[in-house]
Amino acid sequence: MSVADGSDASPINPTPQRPPTAPLGYEAPEDRLPPIAQIDPAAQSPWARLKRFVRRLGPAGPLAVMASTFPPIGGFILLGFINSVAPWLQSHKGLGLVIYVAGFTSSAALSLLPTYACSILGGWTFGFWWGWPAAMLSFTAATLMAWIVNTTVAGDRVVQIIQEHPKWEAVRKALIGSGFWKSFWILTLARVPPTSPFALMNFVVSTTKAPLLAYLLATLIGMAPRTAAAVWAASQASTLDLRDKGGMGVKLLGLFLMIVVIAIIGHIANKAIHSATRDHAKVAG
Repeated sequence: MSVADGSDASPINPTPQRPPTAPLGYEAPEDRLPPIAQIDPAAQSPWARLKRFVRRLGPAGPLAVMASTFPPIGGFILLGFINSVAPWLQSHKGLGLVIYVAGFTSSAALSLLPTYACSILGGWTFGFWWGWPAAMLSFTAATLMAWIVNTTVAGDRVVQIIQEHPKWEAVRKALIGSGFWKSFWILTLARVPPTSPFALMNFVVSTTKAPLLAYLLATLIGMAPRTAAAVWAASQASTLDLRDKGGMGVKLLGLFLMIVVIAIIGHIANKAIHSATRDHAKVAG
């Protein structure tokens, strides 16, 4: 074709032009949409960004979704059947305790149940002095199992994504790049608040390559206060006599004070975490 008819590209006019027979409004195919790389991520919806992030996680994506959504559902189901499950475990005595620890180790590691449900069932079934150690053993073992599963499935995908965001990488370095005791301190503080999600934190900490020993110790120490509160409350509720007004009032007051203390400790822990990671984020920003 010649340059004059404008139907094709040439060294003088490299941009394809509308053929003479094409209808008005014709656009060259490459001009219809911008390249994917040029799409502004900020212009997409939060849901689209979330889906893209989960896809980038690859095999670890389903684990992240499970850790975020499954535990509350499983917790409500378990507590709905507690009056059936607790007597069955009690009737099997020592074997029931072993089943409790093994069951909650695997279910918590796989993000099927939350820690509060495990604590409540332990206190309701075995009382405080057996329920608390059993619950703590379950949580520590579940942390180890979740670590193995998450690191095996995720590989280095999560670390690679974090390294693309300087502030995220700064927080990660605050966890793993400041020595064993600094990591242990921050992870312990993260485990203390009652609102700290067990399964989701397992996923984040394990896939970002935080030190395993520090995390196990942090789980054991950081979760001890709130687990003790939940187990004790459940053990008292299981023996509560509504006809004894005085005894009921003392137990409810003790429960209220324990909740207040745990909430205060959690608030202090959150402030300490913010302070510990703030300097790293400032440097990155």
